[in-house]
Amino acid sequence: MKCGDKMSFSLADIINSLRSAIDLIAVWFILFYLISMFRTNMKTMQLFKGVLFILIVKLCTSLFGLTTLNYLVDSIINWGVLAVIIIFQPEIRTLLEKMGQTKLNVTTGMSDDEKERVLDELVNAIVTLARDQTGALITFERTQSLQDYINTGTKVNADIKSEMLQTIFWEGTPLHDGATIIQGDRIAAAAAFYPPTNKELSPKFGARHRAAIGISELTDSLTVVVSEETGTISFAVDGELKKIPTKELKAALVNELNWFKSSTEEDKLDES
Repeated sequence: MKCGDKMSFSLADIINSLRSAIDLIAVWFILFYLISMFRTNMKTMQLFKGVLFILIVKLCTSLFGLTTLNYLVDSIINWGVLAVIIIFQPEIRTLLEKMGQTKLNVTTGMSDDEKERVLDELVNAIVTLARDQTGALITFERTQSLQDYINTGTKVNADIKSEMLQTIFWEGTPLHDGATIIQGDRIAAAAAFYPPTNKELSPKFGARHRAAIGISELTDSLTVVVSEETGTISFAVDGELKKIPTKELKAALVNELNWFKSSTEEDKLDES
């Protein structure tokens, strides 16, 4: 009987240990995911430092028996959760929207020659818009669906042509003020609306740049921004803006869109 009790007690200990380990791993995973999601948001990182400071103060008050300070820290912790939800509502919404994005298995269905043609059309259009200092916002859908944002604009469903893109962003058309979304080898929509980023940016960045960063924070899309003030070309990816020299534009698009690498990997899989 005693032997059986020992066996059952040992099994219960193992189960409790496994449960605790899974619980800790889950908590660390959530914390890592949250930090990685908002690592570029200085306001969120400052919050993280503040929470860490409060936890250190809480530990000190418990160790040294500082009753009054301990009561004050407990009050801050109790009301702090509600305050964080109110203050960081935009960031929390961003996190939930990003987590809920539909994943896509993207295949362009284009041959390498067709991809080269489409890239040349894109480069020609973007370079021309930059030279003429015509503001533009072009977003490429990757593994996360942009359908919700396509629905905010005007559906086009057209071939990717340099003339088409230049016409869309010409100031005389009603479609120029917004984003053009590209799905695979098609222009899916124009005049689409994106929520702007909540980041603090330099005054030199206008509404287009804020919108480009905003959509890159919510999805894994690539957005090309052409400044109407300077003609500068920039890529918005993962909440960051990167200036792209005109001579490096095609190579940068090839690298970000990953079309040719994908086709090579598919060919290797077919051969095996």
